[in-house]
Amino acid sequence: MDELLVVSAGWNTPCMALRTPSFLDLETLLSQAEYHDINVPVAQDIVETTVSKRSGGGKAGIGALALNGSAGSDFQFQSTYSLAPREKATVSKVIDGLIRDKAVTVNPAGDSALFKDALVEIEGTARITAASVMSKLFFVFRQLMRDRDIDDLSELANLDVHDTDVAQAIQRVYLHNELLPLPMLLEVTGSSLPHKVYVHVRPDFFINEASADRLEGDLRILGSVYRLIPDGEFRVTDEWLLHGWEFMMRRIMMAQIQDDLREVTQQLTRLGLDVPEDDVQAYISGPAVVIDAIALY
Repeated sequence: MDELLVVSAGWNTPCMALRTPSFLDLETLLSQAEYHDINVPVAQDIVETTVSKRSGGGKAGIGALALNGSAGSDFQFQSTYSLAPREKATVSKVIDGLIRDKAVTVNPAGDSALFKDALVEIEGTARITAASVMSKLFFVFRQLMRDRDIDDLSELANLDVHDTDVAQAIQRVYLHNELLPLPMLLEVTGSSLPHKVYVHVRPDFFINEASADRLEGDLRILGSVYRLIPDGEFRVTDEWLLHGWEFMMRRIMMAQIQDDLREVTQQLTRLGLDVPEDDVQAYISGPAVVIDAIALY
């Protein structure tokens, strides 16, 4: 972590850096502070939600996954908020207090510091996984199924992403970077941990500009251990890929979706989107850890 050294009267006093979060779950942060007996102000509700009416429909095609639609779709958006300088200082002091009291393990180097719900701060380079890139596409498909009252999964076959209405919906969520009510799965490389590191980011609590470019790049992540995946095991990615779908439908789709995801990846690549073929799609393979983000800065 960056440090500012203040030199006075021949001795050095280390001071933590003022943090500028791009994502902050303030309520969870302050709950952690209260749990660890750190005196902080009471959290205030500063997240707003709006709903905008969007048109959608048309015929849709993807391998074994086609549907018709013409009705409008309700897209839910999460409003972002700003932190005043004084609030940034408060947040930074809370994080400093958690670290000082050893409630947070900074840059853990092995498995010993990792257990369910443990607080950690890690540093590395983050990028959005293919599972989250494609989750927007499945969000659009679910909207079309709902609007046209389609309940047969076989009608998801041969979806045509070049259809005018479907293409417009896809352009809104990909090219216009609309923030949808979907959790994101990031992969973090270059951390101190010896295995793969992923970060679960919920679809709210973004500060200032809630866009994908604030999720990728060099970041420090404060969060709690969400999932531990041992070597030789794997975990399906349906909670990100098919977020919002009914539970049994998710299970049915995940049982046969891997080949379809490869075809989706190829079609998105032809549309100019960079989706690495070896990226996380239907499952995460161990050894890996998934961190539930509290703050990104």
